[in-house]
Formats: sequence, C-alpha cells, structure tokens
Amino acid sequence: MNNRKRTDQPSYQPEGNPSPSQSANTDNLINIKELLGTNFYTLFESASDAIFFLEGDKVVDCNKKTLEMFSCSREQIINHSLDQYLPPRQPDGSDSREKIRQVINDALSGESQYFEGKLAQAGNIVFDAAVSFNGLELKGKKILHCIVRDITEHEREKEFYKSLAISSLVGIYILRDGKFRFVNPKFQEYVGYSANELIGMSSMDIVHPEDRETVREKAVKMLKIQQPVPYEFRTITKSGQIKWTMEIVIPIVFDGQREILGNYVDIHDRKMAEEALRNSEERYRSILENIEDGYYELDLKGRMTFFNESCRKIFGYNREELKGMKHRQFMDKETAGKLIQLGRQVYRTGQPEKRSDFEIVGKDGVKKQIEISLSLMKNLAGKPIGFRGMARDIDDRKKAEATILRMAYHDTLTDLPNRLLFNDRLNVVMSAAKRNNRKFAVMMVDLDRFKLINDSLGHDIGDLLLQAVGTRLRGLLRKSDTLARMGGDEFMLLLPEINQNKDAEIVARKIVKSFQDSFILKNYELKVTASIGIAVYPDDGEDFDALKKNADIAMYKVKEKGRDNFQSYDSLAE
Repeated sequence: MNNRKRTDQPSYQPEGNPSPSQSANTDNLINIKELLGTNFYTLFESASDAIFFLEGDKVVDCNKKTLEMFSCSREQIINHSLDQYLPPRQPDGSDSREKIRQVINDALSGESQYFEGKLAQAGNIVFDAAVSFNGLELKGKKILHCIVRDITEHEREKEFYKSLAISSLVGIYILRDGKFRFVNPKFQEYVGYSANELIGMSSMDIVHPEDRETVREKAVKMLKIQQPVPYEFRTITKSGQIKWTMEIVIPIVFDGQREILGNYVDIHDRKMAEEALRNSEERYRSILENIEDGYYELDLKGRMTFFNESCRKIFGYNREELKGMKHRQFMDKETAGKLIQLGRQVYRTGQPEKRSDFEIVGKDGVKKQIEISLSLMKNLAGKPIGFRGMARDIDDRKKAEATILRMAYHDTLTDLPNRLLFNDRLNVVMSAAKRNNRKFAVMMVDLDRFKLINDSLGHDIGDLLLQAVGTRLRGLLRKSDTLARMGGDEFMLLLPEINQNKDAEIVARKIVKSFQDSFILKNYELKVTASIGIAVYPDDGEDFDALKKNADIAMYKVKEKGRDNFQSYDSLAE
C-alpha cells in the first residue's frame, strides 16, 4: 500500500490529538444529503453495499446498509470515530487503528485506497471486510467516500477450497514464476519432499532431464488452450525413484497475481501395466482387471469378445449383456460408421490408432464421450483375428475442456467475446479484406460517466449495467458482426465487409440513439450515454494496433466535444 502523504492536505490523527475538522460538532458536519441532491441520496440510501462518509475520522453520514452491517443505530455511528468499529489488531498482527489511520491519510492525499481486513460490529463481533476509500472535496472540505463489502463468506470459501486441496487424493500445487508456492500433502507424499523443501524450488527440478523440454512445451500449449489433454512424463522423487506422472495445468489469479495451478496424477502403475501387456499375453489379463482404464477385444465383425471391469462400467451393461454385443448397439449410425472406417484403416495398414474420441450410448440411454485406442490382433501365423484397445471415460474432461475453452475466449461478466477472441476474428476479417480488396470497420465504444454510477451505487449495479449494455448492443448488430468487451466499460465492435465509411456511421448513430432509453436495474432507472470512435480498414490503418489507436483517438475527440456521440477518424482532418 502506498503511504505517501502531502503536507498540504488534512490528515486523520488519533483522538488524543484531534485535528480542527475532528473537533467539529454535529451542527458543523457537512450535509451530505444537501450536497448529493434528493435523487442521488435516495440511491445512496438504497445501495446494496455499506456506504458512509468520513470527515477527519468522524462518520458524517451513512446509508441503511451501514447500520445493518455494523449492527448500530445512526446515533451510535454519526459524529463518532471509525475507531470504535475496529478490532484491536488485524490478522497480520498490526494495530488496527494505526493501519486505518495510514489508509485514511493516503486517501486524503488524493490516492484512492483499498483495505481488506477485519472490522467489528457494535457488539464487538468481528467480520471480514473489503473497504474502498476515495477522497472528495465538497464546499472546500476534504471528506472520504467509503464503500464497505462484507467478505466473510468469501474468506470462508477460500479456507474451504484450501482444505479441499489439502485433503485431495491428487497432488496439487501452485507455481509463481516457475517455482512452487503451494503444495498439498499428497504432492509432498508423491515426490518425497517436504513443503519447506519444495517452496521456492523450480518445478523442473523434479522432472526427468530427458522430459523437461517436452514438459515445458506441452505446459505452455495447455496454458494457451492449444493442447487440452493432459500430458505424461517421468518424475524423479527425492529418493531417486522414477515415477510416471500425468499432469494438467491451468492459469489462475491467486492473491491478485497470475499463477499456475497444476495437479499430478500418479500413472506409474498404469504405465507398468501397459509394459506388462506387451511382454506377456498370459500375465496381462489378470493385470487388466485391476487398472482404471477400460480394456476390450473385438472380433473382426466388431463383437465384444473380452473386456475388463473398467470397460464394463464405462458402457454400463452387465457382463452377460456386453459379451458378444456389436458396436452398432451402443453407437448411433454416424459414430458406428466412423468406427468401421477406423477399423478398416488399422486392418489395412497394420498401424495402431493411439487415440480417437467417440460418443457412445450407455444402457441408461445417456450419451458419453470416450477415448479409445485400436490395434490389430494376429494369431501365431500372423493372420488378423480381431482388434483390441484401451477405453477411457473422458466425458467429464470434455465438459471441463469446453468450459475452460469458453472461459479463455469470453468475458466472464457479459459472456461477450474477450480481447483474445476479438483479435482472432479481426485477423480472419483482415485476411479476407486483403484478398478481396474490401473494407471493414472497428469501433471503440466507451460508456460516459460509468465510474460515477459504479462508485455511487456499488459494483453490483455497475456489473448489471455492463451486462445490460452488452445485451442492448448485441441486438443492434448483424450475426456477422463481433461485439467484445475489452475491459472496464470499454467495448469494441468489428463490422466486416462494409461498402463505404458511412455504413459504420449508420451503425454508430443507431447505438448512440439506443442509449437514449434508460436502463432499469433493480428498481433504478439509470441514464448512460456512449462515446464512439470509428476507424476503417484500410483508410485508417492496416493492422489491429493502428486501427485501435485511431478508433481511440476518434473516441476521445467525442469525449472532448461533450460525449454522447460518434466520430470517424478520417473526418478529424476535415
């Protein structure tokens, strides 16, 4: 937290040494209702977050949510110090009053502050809270606008997820800059190192030297959603034992920083089982019954001749029903045709198919995604007698992959395409425009005075407004157009194949006009406008950076002229 102070600004001082503003009586307190006006004061009173105003360290006004959160009456909080709603110390051991004093002073010096820690109700019941402090100057006086959110449940959830990770039967870790930051007990047990030994160690130190480059390459691809399937490699434990491992990694934000969440699955037994299958026909059948993956054998007509218990569970039939069943009985016509083609290819070439995905229909009629391998079986004379392979239930993994893929390319709040998907679509449109000598337009749409609504009504209303704006904008566009949220209250539009620059202006005019209608959100009627900048390819730029920059310039020109309008970049010179 930044602790810089400006000596020309008032500061919060302890009660034993009050500043002039602190010694003011109730009659001299700033009249917040008069300053905000009736309409804004009504919104302030009905906000879902606790909102109060500080003059010095005194609370000069608050909304109903504040009284509810602190379990107090207006008489108990108005013109009283915020100190009475602080526990003696924060979780890190620091003095609560000293910490809040520093936060208030920094906010009064002009820097918005954010505090996350413990507050206390009137009955000394402590709860977790997140508080934002923003300095305002009203009638020549410095006051603080404070928004409080109870995050007790959020903190409980964090502890819950941490306990899940600790009790998980899968090895779980978190990396920052390639080094372990968190490891659960199962991971420690698997690699043989303690948590103290692992924290700060490079993750590559426990990977077999021959596998490090491959692991690094596959991890990068998985983080970029270019390789959605887990990858396998050898781990070297503290004792020097080599274990086969399957790993999945995903990018996360942890404690406000981008980090990597990974899990280790011990597949050593499975790898050893696969090796045993290759070495001994007699030994493998007993081993197969004890592995997690399904194993099956088919005759040349596609009938089940052998399968292990895992395979039976995947298909959902009992042994008597599955024995002799043909593939057409648990697949639709199209999928069965795909399997027949694969069988013919393996039969003709003799080359196994290591991995192929199919959709089957279980006994209960539920469709399920499985992954199979398929290889040709021959008798001692070398004559083909059937097929065999492994089957794995990947239904949950497929659903997870689809969820992760959507999260990677869409904004979680509005479900609109994000910057990554917008860039991909723009590259496709640009390539087509270059080939066909066509135009397309990029629009930058920025909401006017959104921060005022977000700060005064709270982030819940702000989020609902962004969602409503996204819905309204989508209704104005063609199916071929792309609307993306780039962050904050900034949206971008991609209009492919326009005939002339005025086509983009027609769309912009429709958008500006649509914002004349208010947004009704939780009984609030909100009026918001938009400033739009337009850049057209190739007139205003021949790559994304140039088009975005020029659309930005045009949009800010609208802001300068009073907002609530649009501006084409090519008309700025006129």
